[in-house]
Amino acid sequence: MISAKSNVIRRRTLGYEQILVTDELSTSVQWASGIPFRRHETLGELVKAMAAQRGICRPEDLITEEPTRHEVKVDGRVMHTFCFVDALMLPFMLQGGPVAVRSRSPSSGHVTAHVTEEGIVSSPSGAVVSFGAARAEDGPTHTTLCPYLNVFPSRDDYERWAERTPQADTVALSMEEAFDLARDWISHPAGGSGGICRC
Repeated sequence: MISAKSNVIRRRTLGYEQILVTDELSTSVQWASGIPFRRHETLGELVKAMAAQRGICRPEDLITEEPTRHEVKVDGRVMHTFCFVDALMLPFMLQGGPVAVRSRSPSSGHVTAHVTEEGIVSSPSGAVVSFGAARAEDGPTHTTLCPYLNVFPSRDDYERWAERTPQADTVALSMEEAFDLARDWISHPAGGSGGICRC
């Protein structure tokens, strides 16, 4: 029998940092995040820039009072996040116990995840996460970025959704890559500019 501990996905040598991004994806994410535009060739460069510009982030910046497709349980409390990536950030913000996540895919089905600062265990095991933003659309982060940070039961589910979502530029990440991205985005050593949180 395999213990849950051995199923925890851990950081790899190469991950999301090396994923090449198109100019369109880079532009859309920066526009939606409200950060100054600069050309980025990799997702790692883009996330580093977002983390450095995001401002001070608090746990309540990731939580909404309104029900969403992303339900989280922390210490027995049920809450909702604006997007799936926000749910992955919570363990680093709370610096405490695990976060249980149940997220409804925008296409079909649910994905569950058990997230700690050390890693993530998800079901189904082939789930993928979309990262992207509306194509150069003006508006708050919660409408231009968050709707495109989703989880899908499989890569095929993501591909079908991406085909039906031409208003956005997105890329698919493995659950491990998404976990690493969320950790780096929220805990980048550059800190924040002190401005509005753009999580």
